[in-house]
Amino acid sequence: MTSPVLLRRTRALRPVGGVLLTGAALATALTACSTSEPSTAPATSSFPTSASVTVPAGAAARTTPGATLDFGATAVLPANAFAPAGATAMYTVTGISPGTGVPDDATQGGKAYFIYLTVTALSVKPAVAPTVVGFAGSTDGRTPALTLPPSVPLTACANPEPPEKMKRGESYATCLVAYADPDQELGSVIYWADTTGDASYDFKSDPVVWGTPTPVSSASATPNSPAPAG
Repeated sequence: MTSPVLLRRTRALRPVGGVLLTGAALATALTACSTSEPSTAPATSSFPTSASVTVPAGAAARTTPGATLDFGATAVLPANAFAPAGATAMYTVTGISPGTGVPDDATQGGKAYFIYLTVTALSVKPAVAPTVVGFAGSTDGRTPALTLPPSVPLTACANPEPPEKMKRGESYATCLVAYADPDQELGSVIYWADTTGDASYDFKSDPVVWGTPTPVSSASATPNSPAPAG
């Protein structure tokens, strides 16, 4: 079983520390926090930063690799990328927008984008909160850009600590920062975890893609149903 290599610059921008992160190092990077002062940059997103998600009655069908969704739609994916055949959760990507207030030492001369994501638990009993390992910004719907939690607190990209335990219907909203080269635009968000040799869970070869040509303008997303499998 291989670990997902989920953190990568697009093109010329180099990966964290000059290497791609896997396994425990990846999990550490994705949960790292900073004690720097918060940014006062205003919110610039035309997308809602969270969604109100309705959990359907009965079992939620898994979203298969290769599904293409609009921003605001919900996919049913592994609650833990390192246990793809285990519990599932609902993930609603509401949009990706150019980011502001990100330190220069993080962008390294490139550009930052904010990814807005709402995570909804499906466990009947309280269980460890679903993670966001496997999500990334993308230029083409296939190639992942380096995507991390904010390196400093950002007004326009809230990344609160998720609840320790969650049960069916409970949600949390978060924001990730994706990085691109100066000449690139990140217009889509992908789920591309690859932690198994089973083609049913090989999202690296065939990511789930969110994207839409025009940002939505509502202040909050409407309730979403899970994306159909297939």
